[in-house]
Amino acid sequence: MSELSVFDVFEYLPGINCKNCGENNCMAFAEKLLKGQKTLDGCAPLREDIYKKRKEQLMAMLKV
Repeated sequence: MSELSVFDVFEYLPGINCKNCGENNCMAFAEKLLKGQKTLDGCAPLREDIYKKRKEQLMAMLKV
């Protein structure tokens, strides 16, 4: 598989741009995740049950 892109990560984020992570939008958060400057725990919506599968997929992708 090729290297992950910011778009690959963004696709699995909630995409609601809530800013709870400290970034202006989910795309910026995805970029910081890839660079290791943020962790998945920084995304509050990913802690909700409705996003459980997405979080698990992201954890596998990011090898967390």
